[in-house]
Amino acid sequence: MLAQFKIALAALVVASVPLYLGAAPQNSSEESLSAKEVKKVEKTARTAEDHLRLATWYQRQARQAQNKLTEEEQLIAYYWAQQPEMVTRTKEPNPYWNAQELARTYREELTKETKLAASHRKMAESLRANAG
Repeated sequence: MLAQFKIALAALVVASVPLYLGAAPQNSSEESLSAKEVKKVEKTARTAEDHLRLATWYQRQARQAQNKLTEEEQLIAYYWAQQPEMVTRTKEPNPYWNAQELARTYREELTKETKLAASHRKMAESLRANAG
């Protein structure tokens, strides 16, 4: 019963995140950054445009984590419904438990990236408000 509740709750969260992620405005700052460039821009970000570039990058990372999370949750649901013996299987490797762990990891990554994107968006808005 608790596992079903967790799956239902996760499905609700997964369903609502794309609405949040899709709500952010697309800017001309959407040029692609590499991970190395992000580290550099993080250290030197001073303008609203810098923060918007970072927010866009983190938002893109969050979308990727969301896609991976959705895949893993679909696998979890499949194993739960179609192969319930995987849920209680103690032999290694166990694809059900692997999917559970990957889903947890992607959920954490999604939360982290979403918070970073929102933080940089907020900093950009603050800088624009102070400038104008």
